[in-house]
Amino acid sequence: MNGHLIQIFLSSLLVAFTGAITPGPMLTLVITSVAQKGFWTAVLIVAGHAILELIVVIGFYLGTLKYLDDPVLLKIIGILGGVFLLYMAISMIIGVIRKKIVLCIEDNKSNFNIGIKHTLVTIGKGIIISLANPYWYIWWLTIGATFMIESVTHNTSGVSSFYTGHILADFIWYLFIGFITATGRRLFNQKIYIGILLLCSLFLTYLGVKFIISFSFK
Repeated sequence: MNGHLIQIFLSSLLVAFTGAITPGPMLTLVITSVAQKGFWTAVLIVAGHAILELIVVIGFYLGTLKYLDDPVLLKIIGILGGVFLLYMAISMIIGVIRKKIVLCIEDNKSNFNIGIKHTLVTIGKGIIISLANPYWYIWWLTIGATFMIESVTHNTSGVSSFYTGHILADFIWYLFIGFITATGRRLFNQKIYIGILLLCSLFLTYLGVKFIISFSFK
């Protein structure tokens, strides 16, 4: 893997991880589902999410991006992607300052009951919860599209690096949440969580400014 692919992978991983750790519908679904049915529901929920996003990435790669192959439109998408990254960073910082971002994980006992029907239903929930989140569409039309525009310049290797980094972040975070929810262990506290949020917000600020500057002069 060359330097460009590593950069795509790491940037995708960090940006996706920042989005994943911000409380939202997916986090709520993972915690409640794991509390009721067990750890493996977290795996299935993220798998559903991953399937949906794989379809989006393939769609971009096979044809959708050609409709974005216009210098002015690419510039707009890149700048909007940078602006949305800055918005995410500022929102997290404000949320931390105002103490509006709280990670609540209760001790729960899990009941493991994984069957074919439950597997399909849980994967479906991972797909539906993503489609029901308006920020998911905004992300893919701005940040996601910007990453794809850069990734396709390295053909399938670049796109694979982007997708792998993006989905790996979701699996790392939500399986971690699923684990501590299922076991009831207090391995993660609010201070650590806030520290991670602040570091991620700094990275988002850097990447947002980078996107805005680089696409403004293209």
